[in-house]
This record gives sequence, C-alpha cells and structure tokens, in this order.
Amino acid sequence: MRPNLKIWRESASLILAAKSVFTQSSLFNYKILCLKRSSKSQFMPEMYVFPGGNVEKNDSSSQWLKLYEKFGFGKESFDELKPTENMPKILQDDGENELPKYLSFRISAIRETFEECGVLLCKSPKINHDVNSKWASFVGGLELIKWQHKVHDDSLEFLNLCSHFQIYPDVWALKNWSNWLTPPPLPSLKFNTIFFLATLPQMPTVNSDEKEIQDLMWTTPDHYLSLSDEQTVLLPLPQFYEISRLRTVTDIDTLSNFANERSKHGFEPYWPFRVKTDDGLIYSILPGDDLYPAEINKDNTETLRLAKLPECNTKNRILHTSKYSNAIQVQNFTPNCNHLTPYRNCTL
Repeated sequence: MRPNLKIWRESASLILAAKSVFTQSSLFNYKILCLKRSSKSQFMPEMYVFPGGNVEKNDSSSQWLKLYEKFGFGKESFDELKPTENMPKILQDDGENELPKYLSFRISAIRETFEECGVLLCKSPKINHDVNSKWASFVGGLELIKWQHKVHDDSLEFLNLCSHFQIYPDVWALKNWSNWLTPPPLPSLKFNTIFFLATLPQMPTVNSDEKEIQDLMWTTPDHYLSLSDEQTVLLPLPQFYEISRLRTVTDIDTLSNFANERSKHGFEPYWPFRVKTDDGLIYSILPGDDLYPAEINKDNTETLRLAKLPECNTKNRILHTSKYSNAIQVQNFTPNCNHLTPYRNCTL
C-alpha cells in the first residue's frame, strides 16, 4: 500500500474515555465521547465522530518547545511519545516541521478537542505536574469559553491560551492508537488520520462548538453499537471499527494500562479496500484479511465488483448492509502492532 501522501490532508483525532458509574451498561465503567457533525459539514455531515480535525502549521511551531522549556521540559522529554516500531510514513516525514510530527499531531488533537467540545487536556504546575500519570489532565472554567471561540477562528490562539494561563498540552496522556486513510471510492476530500486514545478519571464539563457540532454524546461502546444498529447514531467506518475494538474492554483501568503498553508498538495503516458483490453487498476489506491486496492503486476511485467473495480462511472486514448499517466479520484474525481484535457482530 503506497498512497501518494501529497494528495491527503493530515489530521489528528482523539478517542476520549472517561470513568463513570452512571453508564447505560452494567458491563462498562466508562464512556467515550462522540460529536455529531453539522448537517452543513463538507465531510461526513451528521455523522458521529471522535473529536479531531486538520493538523495546522501552528501545531508544529517551535514556540511550543519554548513554552515547554519554561516548565522544565527539553526536547528529549518527548522521546517516549515516539513508537519504537511501526512508525507510519505520515509521522516519519517531518518535512519543514519545526516539531517532530509525533508531537505536533498530539498538539493538534488536543487543540481540536478543545475547539469542538471545550475539553482542554492541559497540565498546570500549580495543580498537576506528573507527566507519568496514566490519566489525562484537564482544566476547566468559564474563562475558557471565550478562548474556545478564539482558537476556533485562529489556531495560533491555542499557543496564546497556554502562555496566558501558564499551562501546557498534556501530550504524554495521548497514546498511539491507530492510523486510518479515507477509502476509495469516497470523496475528493482524503484524510490520513492518526488516532490517539486518552483516559480520564472522571467526565469533564463540555461546551460544544455550535458552528460545527450538532450534538455531543457520552456513552459506552456497547451502547454506541446498539444505536448504530438502530441507525439512531451514524458512525463512519473508522469510528465503528475502533468502538468495536473498545467493546472488548469493559474496565477503564484495564483499557488505560493496555493503551499505555500498546502505544510503543506503533500503527498499522488501515486503508479499506471496497468490494461489491452481484447480490448488492458492499464490503470494506481491511489489513490481515486474505482478500486485502498487497498494493492499492492510489488513484482508485472505484469499488471492485465481484460475482461473490471467494472462500477465505482469515477475515478482517466490514459488511455494509446499507449506507449506514455496518457489521464486522473477523475470523482467524490476529491484528498487528499488539492491538485489539474487534468485537464481531456478524454471523459468518
């Protein structure tokens, strides 16, 4: 798989999991956050997604290093954020970046999360200075609402916000999780997205951006999948798959410990390969599936058509029974990068 990354927009997304006793499920002691995109959105309107968005030039400004230095953190303080293996090209090619991408992408994910829902994952030496905590730190207050609007209008304001309040983004709390590329035959807008995961000891106060967000929801992975089955909540493919992974971990302490350990194993890029059969079924074939091709044409905008899918021993795929109805099929599948096998919700 060799996509021409010049035609792709770089983006960062954050899966937020917060401990909660008030869950819709007796199985889970945490909830995850999804935001419903505006009906006017150019990309995936009215879909429920994790917070995130485009990586901006200001996210890689050397001024961030100067800010961190004020709190005693030199450039070597971020070395542990870099995966020791399986580093995707999107994070290797720093280009003209003033920061390494494994740092700037984290700053972007934290900034976008603040813009969209008002959750500010930052640390302050006044109240929380331990970068080794397994929990993400967040700060809140009414003072932040006006800053949320400022940051939405200009990404440079995020640096100004941190300088003003003498806080710094809690980049250490963001654990490497997954890497998804927009599948063909979908749009002219193509995204190469790094997903991070962070766990919180309690649910933070939220304030959604009315310009971009129609709704905001905290709920458990199993409830999200139930709502997806009912098509009450519309989940894009990456969100559906990642929530299906989380469906297999019911305890947030277990999830936090797993994410911390798994983070060093890096990412396997997931670029879905679309197949349509004569009976009208559409599949997204994913890495590890026997049908996943060794190479995908970067210019491919078509769905491969087959009379029927051949028999396979190993399956890692999503069956799209309708435009917004998805079902995961996994069989004899062990994911790379020490990752979770998703919850299977489809009879093979």
